[in-house]
Amino acid sequence: MIYQIEADNNEINSLNLSKWLLEFTNRILPERIRLEEYYDGKNKIDKQGAVNGRPNYSINVNMAKYITDVATGYFIGKPVTYEAKNDNTGTILDKIKDINKNCHDDEIDYQIAGDMSVFGIGYQLIVVKEGTAPLEERIVFKRIDPKRTFYVTDNTVLREPLCAVYYYTYRKNRQLKNTAYVYDKENLYTFDGYGYTLQLASVEPHNMGYIPILQTLNNDDGYGDYFSITALLDSLSLALSNNTDDLQSVANAILAASGGTLSDETIENINKYRTANLPVGADMKWVIKDLNPEATKQHIEKLLDFIFQISLVPDLSDDQFAGNLSGVAMEFKMWGIDQLRSAKEKKFRKTLYQRLKILLHLLQYRLKSNIELVNDIKINFYKNLPENMAQDYDIAKNLSGIVSLRTLLSNISVVENVDEEIKQIQKEKAQELDNYGFNNNNNLNEADNAEEEE
Repeated sequence: MIYQIEADNNEINSLNLSKWLLEFTNRILPERIRLEEYYDGKNKIDKQGAVNGRPNYSINVNMAKYITDVATGYFIGKPVTYEAKNDNTGTILDKIKDINKNCHDDEIDYQIAGDMSVFGIGYQLIVVKEGTAPLEERIVFKRIDPKRTFYVTDNTVLREPLCAVYYYTYRKNRQLKNTAYVYDKENLYTFDGYGYTLQLASVEPHNMGYIPILQTLNNDDGYGDYFSITALLDSLSLALSNNTDDLQSVANAILAASGGTLSDETIENINKYRTANLPVGADMKWVIKDLNPEATKQHIEKLLDFIFQISLVPDLSDDQFAGNLSGVAMEFKMWGIDQLRSAKEKKFRKTLYQRLKILLHLLQYRLKSNIELVNDIKINFYKNLPENMAQDYDIAKNLSGIVSLRTLLSNISVVENVDEEIKQIQKEKAQELDNYGFNNNNNLNEADNAEEEE
């Protein structure tokens, strides 16, 4: 799937930008609009026309939204956490955590993951607002619309990013005007104009050290989570729509009379009193469509089976999810979505490390940080599963003394911050030693040393 533009000329100018915008509009944008329509439940259901007055329902079964919401919630419903691999990085990481919290990074991450599921790609922009407040208080993360954003790469085998483009349209003097912001690794280029003819308005350094628009793929192909099953989604909506038409046709069945003529007055009396006085040899019967509800049910169930199977998203209405499945059984049921989650995590981790690099670059003079510190920061992702305290207890009991305390705590769902939990454990142990007087030995040793010095 095409998700970025390959440039034949690397210069950022008005002519090249016009070419890139035209290619994006013609080759990439229509598909992104189509995929968003599925998530919004606005995709068209192709049905044969019905006779006037007959049922003609178009019921959109929004399984696309279900797939995206379940996959995104499972992947990043629990926010990622960051931990320092050594004490030297701890102070700077604490400052980065404050920036993340101030930027509502958990909300931004969830929005980007949702875009990845729908469009196969997500974008976020890092900017520094003007003002007199400390730098770290002016940093902003912003999710930007994939329908207005794209990357441009060179045409080498490496496909190195040249720049990222974000554009929008607004009305001025009764005409539609376009503004495009083009970011490379050093500068922000602003273009203005009408249609695809945009002129360079300004160039200014952004001081981010990298392209500040971050691109995150959902997988290697840039496919969304329901990209490959839109035909199945259409078939499901069509099947339910046609079935509803059939049921309504039964409710609106035609009453046929033979062997006699019914006057308007007779028909009115039949409707009013629900009885009919027929002449000898006359007959009345309903003309209805011969339905096969079992075949319809099997067809819809088979479509749903294919949708869940191919999308790798489980059917949460399955009765087995309501029961007490063993850990092994639950892992087997979730194996498919775990593969989906694993692919997302690999791509998202790269983006988060790139975001860390930009933050470290911005803070390098204020906090004496450097980009290499990114290697001393670990990013943790968590499956968003219902908490099973009994299973956590078994894990803790069976692994205690076999694995490190950090590894043990990271596998217990009730622990949200491993570093803080370890500090709390150490604090409680120290307090316990104080209560029993063991820490008084330290004071005695200090007194002995003082006497020796005298």
